[in-house]
Amino acid sequence: MFRLLALFGAILHGAEALPVVPVQFTPDQIALSLRTKKPPMPPADCHALRVSACSLEYPMAVRDISIRWVQLDDDPELEAIIIAYMETEWDYFAFIFDWKKTWNLVGNIICERHCYGNGTNFIQVHKLTENEPKFLVARRDLGGSGHSLDTRTFFQLRGGSLLKALEVTDQYVFLTEPGYTSKVELRQSKNWLIHHTTREEPPESPSKHACKVLTWSPQQLTYIEAPTQRPNFCNPKTGRPYADKSWPITPY
Repeated sequence: MFRLLALFGAILHGAEALPVVPVQFTPDQIALSLRTKKPPMPPADCHALRVSACSLEYPMAVRDISIRWVQLDDDPELEAIIIAYMETEWDYFAFIFDWKKTWNLVGNIICERHCYGNGTNFIQVHKLTENEPKFLVARRDLGGSGHSLDTRTFFQLRGGSLLKALEVTDQYVFLTEPGYTSKVELRQSKNWLIHHTTREEPPESPSKHACKVLTWSPQQLTYIEAPTQRPNFCNPKTGRPYADKSWPITPY
């Protein structure tokens, strides 16, 4: 059984690109081979996917498999996303493919622990503000025993590589004393992203609020703070966003 622990290190630290691996099969052929193993997948492609389910040695079925064609970057070619539940790995996986004269696997993302809506909300394509690119959004629980980290990681496809641009996490900590919950709401107003955090420590105690304003930086390929805009969107007394100055982003 394969696990993508090294890959998760790349996802969670910095804005470096995820690995890019050329594949021989097209995304449609890979989806068909995962579903039926006819025709068998080339060994190099199976190695790139890093799941034992694509090998003929493992007869267990791949279920809940789907393929989506989406527009993630500026070139006319669509990108492909395969999402499947691997019986052999007991997890959902997402494989993202980009065409650059040949097909490349640019994203291999596992959804351990808990996938929202049985995987239907695991991967989305979304824009947050008007001045940013489209994001591929991976929603996963990256927590462990006694705590949940409901995490949304936003990836930008640029130059044939997926780079992490932003990460938002709701935290639920149960075992430590006094325990706490911390939830993030994203709101938008044209080019401005309002980041609103609500923290309860312990859970269900009076909430503490924090609000900041971000804007997309094409130079840094991420959102950066815009402190001069904070008085326009955040109430300094309550720490909450002004309800009539921005609008919630759903889903994300």
